Amino acid sequence: MNDNTLIISIGDMNEDFADVIDVWESGKAATPLNRLTFESMSGFLSYITPKRWELVAMLRKHGHVSIKKLSEILKRDYKNTHTDVKAMQEIGLIEKDENELVYVPWDDLDIKLNLKQAA
Repeated sequence: MNDNTLIISIGDMNEDFADVIDVWESGKAATPLNRLTFESMSGFLSYITPKRWELVAMLRKHGHVSIKKLSEILKRDYKNTHTDVKAMQEIGLIEKDENELVYVPWDDLDIKLNLKQAA
């Protein structure tokens, strides 16, 4: 896994805390982890809707673009596109550059589902 991978976990949020505790107890320098955790699959699916996933995929394909241009590419209403971009920015799937253009900063998404928590 490269440094430009976002790990998305669905399920056991305790793993995030276990990693922090392990590093703290070892006294070693921490390696930054790009991680986003959802408590449940339903939480993940309510946040990462099919339209938002399409937006992220299209943005990854087209690179740095304005929200207006993105809404044109997607053939969607500007307001809805803007709302979805803001939501994806809040969780770190999308960022804005110095010119206020939006883009996906990740090369890969590693999505992990904890089946013990899924039931």
